[in-house]
Amino acid sequence: MAITITEVPFHRNEHEAVTDAMRRLTERGDGQGWINLQPALSDEEYNRVPDRSGLGAWFSGRGPAVAMATWTPPTLEGRMRPAQIGLEHGTGPKALERLAEIGVGLPERWVTRQDHAKHGIVAELPADEDPSVVITWLIVAATVLRTVVEPGEHWIAVVHEPA
Repeated sequence: MAITITEVPFHRNEHEAVTDAMRRLTERGDGQGWINLQPALSDEEYNRVPDRSGLGAWFSGRGPAVAMATWTPPTLEGRMRPAQIGLEHGTGPKALERLAEIGVGLPERWVTRQDHAKHGIVAELPADEDPSVVITWLIVAATVLRTVVEPGEHWIAVVHEPA
């Protein structure tokens, strides 16, 4: 299956183009496609991010230095699967516990599937969850779980959509 990849720059408080893409992928009903969210780093900020590739990444007990969030749409036909979010970060174990301590816990109806030091957070979303709530939580959580560079106001959504 061919995938179209589109970069959508957006402001952390104005993410209508991203929520539109989420709705479009949801309406397909086949669970295909995904959206990655990451801060739009300047060259200077990017140069401060440590390289965690190769053997260092393999043996490290932590995820990436700059948090990256992912949203996947639900499958509404056949074997149904809810929409999911993922958040890779490099801040170590018990990230959800630390987020909850500062008032950024998972929304009540979200179901935790993973909170791993290296592989990040995974949660399932209720069918009627507002895409704006999802994007806002991912941006706030990714900002809190930063390790090197504090994400600014500008972000990029990379939409992977079946052609």
